[in-house]
Formats: sequence, structure tokens, C-alpha cells
Amino acid sequence: MEEELREKIRAEMEESLEEEISQKRRELQQQLEEIQVLWRAEATVAARAEAEEQVKKTQEASKAMRMEKLTESVEREKTMAEHEKLMAQLYARQLEEREKEMKKRNELYKEHVSKLEAKCAKFYKVSAENFQKGKEETLKRFARFNIQPLCEDLQDQILKCYKENPGRTLTCSGIASAYMQCVDNAKKDKLTTGG
Repeated sequence: MEEELREKIRAEMEESLEEEISQKRRELQQQLEEIQVLWRAEATVAARAEAEEQVKKTQEASKAMRMEKLTESVEREKTMAEHEKLMAQLYARQLEEREKEMKKRNELYKEHVSKLEAKCAKFYKVSAENFQKGKEETLKRFARFNIQPLCEDLQDQILKCYKENPGRTLTCSGIASAYMQCVDNAKKDKLTTGG
């Protein structure tokens, strides 16, 4: 009986122990699940914090890059503006020098033209004087002849006839023949008289 009692106590103890172990397992399982939930929450928070940190770093890097690009752009613009300013000054100086050169050339040309005009005026004056002298000498050397037109009345008649009969020259042929005869007679007279 003692043996049975021991067996019974032992069985009860084993059962109680198994129940306690089972209870402890459940508690441990529950604690494990709670720890896992906490761990997941912490991991999520840590991941979120890390992600936020990465986003922050990325944003800062992006901002720094934008600032660097902006600074480079501003520097480039300043450099270009300075370059354009220097080029404008250079062009202004070159333009000023060209204007001075043009003024100088203009003065030289004016002086040259003035000298040429003076020479031309002098040459013209001398030429005009020489021409006048030559004309006067020629007039002194040669006597003037008084030339009378031949058959003047017939010449006037034929011109009048041509004007009154345009395109019909045969109408004026009688007057034209008389004019030609008059001219021939005048030539013969000159030849025979020697005048």
C-alpha cells in the first residue's frame, strides 16, 4: 500500500508537474509571443527610424547636391556676366579706337581732297587762261568769214512742206528738186568765180 500510495503520489506529482510544465510552456509561449510582438514592434520602429534616417540623409544629400549645383550655376552665371562685361568693355574700347582711326583718316582725306581741289582749281584756272589766250590768238590770226546759207528761201519751203506732210515726202519732191538745183548752181558759181 505504501507502494501504491507512492505510485499515486508519484503519478499525481507527475501529473501536477506535467500540468505545471504545460502551464509554464504556455506562459513561456505567451511571453515568447509577447516578446516577438515587442521585437516586431521594435524592429518596425527601428526600421522606420532607419528609413526616416535614410530619407533624411537622402534629402540632405539631395539638398546639398541642389545647393552645390545652384552654387555652381550662380558661379557660372557670375563668370559669364563678368566675361560679357569684359567683352563689352573690350568691344567699346575697340570701337573707340576705330572711331579715332576713322576720324584721323577722315581728316587726312579732307586734307587730301582740299589739296586736290586746290590743284584742280589752279589747273582749271591755268587751263582757262591758256584756252582764252589760244582763242584770242586764233581769232587774231584768222579773219572771220561771213557765211550766208545757200538757197535759204527754198530750204525754209522744203522744211515747211515736210512738216505739213509727214510721211508723204513725195509731195515735197518738186521743192526738193528745186533746192538741189539751187545748191548745184551755187557750187558751180563758186568754182567758176573761185570764191
